[in-house]
Amino acid sequence: MSSGGSPDNRNRGVRANAFDVLIRRNGWFLATFYTLWAALAGLLSYARVVTAENAPLEWPEIAIIAIVAAAVTVGVAFPLAFGLVEGLPMVLAKLYRDLVRQEGREEGREEGRAEANRAWEAWNERREAAEREGSAFTEPPPSRNGARENNSG
Repeated sequence: MSSGGSPDNRNRGVRANAFDVLIRRNGWFLATFYTLWAALAGLLSYARVVTAENAPLEWPEIAIIAIVAAAVTVGVAFPLAFGLVEGLPMVLAKLYRDLVRQEGREEGREEGRAEANRAWEAWNERREAAEREGSAFTEPPPSRNGARENNSG
């Protein structure tokens, strides 16, 4: 935060290490982490209480089970939340960039083919016009890359 109380937009994409969450995604990370953590701790606590040897457990025993489950599941919820909030958008963005890049390549290839076809058609029209006029046509045909071919061979 800057001194004026508004977020500092200059550092929005800055990370200090591999486990930093972008500032703009902090809310999503915290919501995802706490949701995963509560769900995992609840499931682990429930499973432990249901499978206890002494069937009717007292509240202090259940509280201890819940505290242990909460402590254990932090180590699972944190990387899982980080992967969902940071990793998933990163992978999806890469797939999208690759898709857009591929579409651009296809458009470029089509434009290149059209340009080459226009060059050959123009060359052929000049050749046919020279034949109709009965004059010699010595212009070399256009090559595939748009440059003139070298006929010294």
